[in-house]
Order: sequence, then structure tokens, then C-alpha cells
Amino acid sequence: MAARTNLRNPDGDKEFVGVMQPHHHSPVAVAVGILLRPDGSFLLTTRPTGKSWAGSWEFPGGKIEPGETVVDTLRRELREELAIEIGEADDDCRQLQVVEHAYPHADVRLHVCVVSRWHGEPLAIEGQAFSWQSIWDDTTSVSPVLPATVPVIQSLRSIRETLCVRPAATNLSSSRDAADDHSARLHAGPYLSR
Repeated sequence: MAARTNLRNPDGDKEFVGVMQPHHHSPVAVAVGILLRPDGSFLLTTRPTGKSWAGSWEFPGGKIEPGETVVDTLRRELREELAIEIGEADDDCRQLQVVEHAYPHADVRLHVCVVSRWHGEPLAIEGQAFSWQSIWDDTTSVSPVLPATVPVIQSLRSIRETLCVRPAATNLSSSRDAADDHSARLHAGPYLSR
């Protein structure tokens, strides 16, 4: 019997999204980091060759090892995958929600955090591609997006007004010019804390 995918906020509120086929084992706990710039751009990366769903777009992160907290895991994974360091203040990395999803090979429980401050410019340590997306756009410009990532992006966009300041409108002559200008702003320089 199929169950609906369970999307939970840390305070226990529930929202149901998608379909989840139950497995008879505990879900794999995964820490997920949404690198979020003040302008509302967030980073998606591709899954590396050799892993399940290789080439699909997702937020960076990885499996929570025994004895690690979610933030410990994100610090390790972001250092290993992207060569960046999360800022030290408590609000530099805040838990947003927990998402459960069933893939054919495993169930996952994603502990999703918003990372608002980090040191360094992301590097493709594992050969993955990067794409900065906008919280203000209603769709992503990359495909395919990993199925468990879709409800996280939807949730992020549903609270965007509380997370970021909307950029001022531009007076560009066409929507294509606006998209090119937006892309150039999103990729311009590293986001460094302090």
C-alpha cells in the first residue's frame, strides 16, 4: 500500500506531498544544506557519476554518520563536496524542515537546513555541476531535479518573503535580457561572511 510523502517542519506541523512506497527498514538520515544568498539565489548541484540518480540536481549534503549532528554532517559534507566552511553563529545554519521520501532503492529522511553564511567559493570537488537558482522564480532552470528535492524547493519558495529581500525590478528591454542580467548577478563573486 502506497503512503503519501511526509513533509514535516521541525515544530511537528505536517503537510503531505507526493506518493511514498513503504519499505520495511528505517529511512537513511541525510543532512541537506540550502546555500542561500541574501538576494534569494540558492545552489543546486548534480549528483556525481557512479551514484544513484547521477546527473540529477539536488541540494548539497550527505548521510548523517553515527554520533554526528545535522550541522556536524553539513560542515563535513560541504567541506568535502564544495570546499566551503559554514559560519560559526547559530543562525548561519538553521533547520528548515524534515522531508521523507521513498526511492526504489531506499527511503530517505532529509534534515533540511538553510545555510546563510559560509566561507569560500563553492568548488566542484566531486566533478559536479552547479547552478544558482532564484527563490523568486516559480520554476528551476535545470532538469532533472531529484524527486525528494522538489518539495524542498516548493517549501523554500512558499516562505521566500520571510527569508530574503526581493531584488529591485530592472528596466531591461526583454525578458531574455532580464534572465541574462539575473544570471550574471547570481554568479558574481563569492558570498563571504565576515
